[in-house]
Formats: sequence, C-alpha cells, structure tokens
Amino acid sequence: MSEIVQALVVFFGLLVGAYVIAVVKRWIAFGPRYGTVLALPGAEALVLLRQENLVTSASDRLLFRSAPLVAVAVVAMAALVVPLGPGIIGFDPSIGLFYFIAVLSPFVIAMFCAGWSQNAKVGLFGAFRATAYLIAYEVPLGFAAIGPVMHAESLSTMRIVEAQSDLWYAVWQPLGLIIYLVSAVAVSYAHPFDAPQSESELGGGVLAEYSGARLLLFKVALDALFVLLVAIAVVLFLGGGNGPLLAAPVWFVLKTCPLAAVTLWATRFVPRLRHDQLLTLSWKILLPASLLNITVVGVLTLLL
Repeated sequence: MSEIVQALVVFFGLLVGAYVIAVVKRWIAFGPRYGTVLALPGAEALVLLRQENLVTSASDRLLFRSAPLVAVAVVAMAALVVPLGPGIIGFDPSIGLFYFIAVLSPFVIAMFCAGWSQNAKVGLFGAFRATAYLIAYEVPLGFAAIGPVMHAESLSTMRIVEAQSDLWYAVWQPLGLIIYLVSAVAVSYAHPFDAPQSESELGGGVLAEYSGARLLLFKVALDALFVLLVAIAVVLFLGGGNGPLLAAPVWFVLKTCPLAAVTLWATRFVPRLRHDQLLTLSWKILLPASLLNITVVGVLTLLL
C-alpha cells in the first residue's frame, strides 16, 4: 500500500507541476492578459471540458481517440522513477534511468497517431514533424544523461542523487545540463520547437482536429512531459532533493520550478527555427557536443 501511496504522490506532483508550467508559460508571454495569470489555465481547462469532443468522419476513430490517452499514460508511467526524496519514489528499479527513457519512447507513437488518424494534410505534416523532432532530440538527451550515470556508476535515480551529496554534477558537467535542457524543450514541443503544432503555418498541426477533453489531455501531457524532463534534470545534475534544513521534497520543488521557469524564459526570446534548422541543431551540433561531453566526463572521472 505504501508504494501505491508514493505513486499517487508522484502523480499528484506531476499534475501540479503541469499546472505550474502552464501558468509560467502565460506569465512570460507578452500581450494582453484577461483575468489572473494563476487562474488562466484552470479557466481554459473548464472551457475545453465544456466543448464537444468532435471526431471527423474521415478520421481513424480508434487511433484518434486513443492517442491522448496513450500520451498521458506514458508520461504518468515515466514519472514513477522520479525520487522526490529518500524513499519517496513510486518505483525504484536498478535501471531507473533506462526505464525512464524506454517508457517515454512510445510518446512519439501517440503524437504520430494523433496526426495520422486525422486523415488530413495539416495533421499529417504535423505528425511527421513531431516524429522527426522527438527522434532527433531524444538521442542527445539520452547521451547528455550518460555523464551522471558514468560517475555514479549506476542507472538508479536514487543512487545518482546520493552520489551528488558532496557536489552537484552541474558544477563540472555544465555542457551536459545545457544539452539536456535544450533537448527537453524540443521533446516537449515548447517554443521555439513548436512547429508540429504551429498555428501560423499548420493551423494547429498535429492537434488541429482535436477539441474538448481530448485536446485538454494533450495539453496536460505536453506540460507534464516538460516538467517531468526538468525534474529528471534536477535528479541528474542538481542533486535531487539534497539540501540543508528543509525537507527533501521541498528542496526538489525549489530546484525544479526555477529551472523550468528560467528554461522557458530563455527560449521565449528565440525565434522559431525552420524544420531543417531544427534537425541540423540536433544532429550536427547537440549530438557531437553530447559525445564530447561524454569523453570529457570519462577523462575527468578517471583522473579524479
């Protein structure tokens, strides 16, 4: 029963984090705001819940309806290996980080099915963009996470946090942290990597035909995915819940929220790149940089 309670705590924290990310996105956005920023995501959620869940006659109904459920389920399962503190973790396997990356991989299937099932050009273009970005940026994201694993000599997220009791990995692996955060923004389709669902050129893209509760599920899944990736960044590079005086979950929140806010704020001022530029950034810049980071971390680990 204790494991079930811990899993529910992790899921609740994921939902709260998704709401906080939605608030931060609106807080750093420019332009007129109607109502309180804290209440805007909740108001938008109520509006979407009141909308009808339309399904076009030409779409594949099974794939169309199941895609948002798969997206939410994948993020929820991946969140089980996030340690909020000593013993506060839903699932603690010895290969926790590998489990996280492996379970998160089907998210690309959910996004592709969402666009493919619409049987429309806009959704199809968005589906191929979403698939290309997710595959391209999952590679440097995974390589950036290898540095902490090499030094901690373990794939367990709890063990990686314990290995940073004296010094955070972000202090001597800043390149790995930067590569990871850039890849995290791309994997969660946040600006400036939001071309798969861009309204200016694709009219919503991969989510063009979605409305009502299904659209809300996708929005929650994307925001939850971003906060989950930032939480794993805290585990890998910022010592997780390690900290003096305060409880471990409090320290974890105090590290995760500012890191997510700073990341979104920094990328807010970057113009949206073209499709070829986004793929070039991944395969020709981030991937070689992540391999260089692995080499440097390996040499420093052997020397020190």
